Amino acid sequence: MTSLSTSTFSPVAFSLGLLLVMATALPTPVLLGEDSQDGAILNIPEPTSTDKTEDLAKYILEEINVLKQEACDSIYKCRVALAKNNLNLPKMAEKDGCFHKGFNKDTCLMRIITGLLEFQVYIEFLKNNVNEKSSARAVQIGTKALMLMLKQKETYPSIVPTPDPTSNASLMVKMQSQEEWLKKVTVRLILRSLEDFLQYTVRASRLM
Repeated sequence: MTSLSTSTFSPVAFSLGLLLVMATALPTPVLLGEDSQDGAILNIPEPTSTDKTEDLAKYILEEINVLKQEACDSIYKCRVALAKNNLNLPKMAEKDGCFHKGFNKDTCLMRIITGLLEFQVYIEFLKNNVNEKSSARAVQIGTKALMLMLKQKETYPSIVPTPDPTSNASLMVKMQSQEEWLKKVTVRLILRSLEDFLQYTVRASRLM
């Protein structure tokens, strides 16, 4: 299988090429509470014996950096709005077992998987509100693929709690109803939080 090294991909080749090929390579049940529309993206086979979790997370981080370049063009407005942030974005805490001290593999895996699942509504907002659509799509597909890779690492596979669709729909309406500059601030908040979350994921993956 082609390596997932971040140095070898373009956004389009990675997001719409390799992962979709992987998605259709083996018939796998739809996981993580996704509907059938996204099933083709999530139906990917097991990764090769060489662990690609860190490579994939780093690739997603590269795409986030691309998207950050267009977010929040007014520094002052951005800082004020960031300070008043009331979005309930996923975060890592000590109790999640992902830090070096007190590391717990299965607890950490569950937190990363549920966190990435919670991020999906925010990533959908990104897709609707950035110019770099290919990078946003790469982030979306990449995080879904990462969830499945991590799911396969669980010692005792468990059912992942899924976000409430009604709550997600209400959240999307709320975010989309903002003024344009506030949408840019929201994009910035999402990117910053997702970046932090993935950096913790990279560090935790080295302990697994």
